Amino acid sequence: ITEEEKLNTQLSYLKGQINPQFLFNTLNSIYYLSIEKSEKTPDAMIRLSNMMRFVISEANDDYVSLTKEISYVTNFIELQKLRLGNTATLYYKIAGTTVEKKIAPLILIPFIENAFKHGVNPEENSSITINIEINDRDLQLRVENKKVKKNKFQVKSGLGVPHARKRLDLLYPRKHELTITDSPTDYVVNLIIDLQ
Repeated sequence: ITEEEKLNTQLSYLKGQINPQFLFNTLNSIYYLSIEKSEKTPDAMIRLSNMMRFVISEANDDYVSLTKEISYVTNFIELQKLRLGNTATLYYKIAGTTVEKKIAPLILIPFIENAFKHGVNPEENSSITINIEINDRDLQLRVENKKVKKNKFQVKSGLGVPHARKRLDLLYPRKHELTITDSPTDYVVNLIIDLQ
């Protein structure tokens, strides 16, 4: 087996591991909305549809339009906002332009999804901050969440972050910098990807 075949095999495996997790977590969110008979359920279904369209039609490519990737991230965050209502404080900001830039599909979402998995509990002061800054050369993602006690509705930890690390190593060797600060009270991700 050649080095290129090995790389393609690893990437295919990692992508296969990621997609089912996104579907499960998103359906889980809509499930809780439907239990509450929320009027927000139809909007959530539309967002899910947009997300699945992206996964089915775009995510098998090695690189996709950054505009579409950011749209996927935004749909995910808006879906979480619908589900959480006023039970968490969420700050989400994008700065810079996505025009004519490409990125590996679904490379950002595991870090964002992780914040919602481990940073939200309706019985506590939950807070998540997500900043994406795009400049001429690179993209910077910062995700911060307060750690909360797990509740019975939380999804068990998946492999999203470890797989994202592996994909970054494979797709952006020497072209990314990932720092994760895991303190007793906070979890902070700083990711810089060279988009050149």
